Amino acid sequence: LSVRLLEWEKTPPESHTRPSPVRKHGVYESPFDFFFWDDPDVQSLARFCLNHLGHLIQVLNGYSAEEMAELRLHHHSWFHITRPGGYTSLHNHAMASWSGVYCVDPGQPAHDATLSGTLRLFDPRSHVSMFLDPANSYLIQPYGFGAVEHHFRPGELVLFPSYLYHEVSPYEGTDVRLTVAFNVWVRYEGEPKLEPGFHRGARHAQRSP
Repeated sequence: LSVRLLEWEKTPPESHTRPSPVRKHGVYESPFDFFFWDDPDVQSLARFCLNHLGHLIQVLNGYSAEEMAELRLHHHSWFHITRPGGYTSLHNHAMASWSGVYCVDPGQPAHDATLSGTLRLFDPRSHVSMFLDPANSYLIQPYGFGAVEHHFRPGELVLFPSYLYHEVSPYEGTDVRLTVAFNVWVRYEGEPKLEPGFHRGARHAQRSP
């Protein structure tokens, strides 16, 4: 897939998706319909990512198989090619419920830059450090607080709530860093797809406890 991504950077398939307003430097961003591209490797990756997310949604919401069968996952998806010095600034994805990043190739490690290409997820609880002492300064996860820094390995998938602010620190390797990202919003079967930001949740209220 790495070779194909680099080829598609030069001649991307025709697309009509909107550009991203997120500030980036040294990063190529594909159109936002990547998981719809007619390529067997892309379709295999799309199934891998969306199946894992679907399982997570089912477990965390306590949905039965029958309830999951009523849901449809809609998504935007794209890939990034990051070259040395490239980064993506702080942002979130307010019009989605879940986001994910799949690492195709993390690039060559930078021996003198430990945060090179790191995905940093910020804690939304701005008040949690209002008082610090030895009783709460060194809490282990998941009880601690502060940003979570993730160093990708090839083939790794990270899923997180879309409301979390996150960024990618400058990539200081000598090769390219290749990642695929996606945002998901969910509708019931038969509901219009709509675009993120519009949701009719009446049916969820009918779900028995």
